[in-house]
Amino acid sequence: MEKNSWQRTWVRTVTTVLTASVMVLIFVFSTEDADRSDKTSGVLAERVIDLFYPEYESGTPEQQKEIYDSVQHIVRKAAHFTEYLILGFMLRCCLESWFGRKQWLIPAAWATGTGYAGTDELHQMLIDGRSGQWSDVLLDSSGVLTGVLLASIVIFMIYRRNALRKDS
Repeated sequence: MEKNSWQRTWVRTVTTVLTASVMVLIFVFSTEDADRSDKTSGVLAERVIDLFYPEYESGTPEQQKEIYDSVQHIVRKAAHFTEYLILGFMLRCCLESWFGRKQWLIPAAWATGTGYAGTDELHQMLIDGRSGQWSDVLLDSSGVLTGVLLASIVIFMIYRRNALRKDS
């Protein structure tokens, strides 16, 4: 059986290293205690507030806290979705590089990413001030699925481009 362009050694190496790196990064973020995690998301929340709430400084302390808490919650959830979108994208590419064009790669990548999200939430339960939330697993799982589907589209387009080049 002939290898396709995705099954080159360098592609396997790059996709495997990048996938593992994303998993390690997610693990590192999950090891942050509550204070550190709040500071990390707080920096982004402040940037969003600067962009979208020009009247923030003129509000009462209660209004400012309500805006800050709301924005920080959205930032945290967006970060969850985004990191797992990237993981899903990389898992799909990695599996393609190892197994080639197989029908089961999409559900396998999604299941792997969702399983990782579940273990990540369990891991967070062991960290001071953090909690594991099954709603986050659902959010992460949707991020994984989005990444897997985006990667599948990219992979399809690459295969199609390569096929058109061969026909030319």
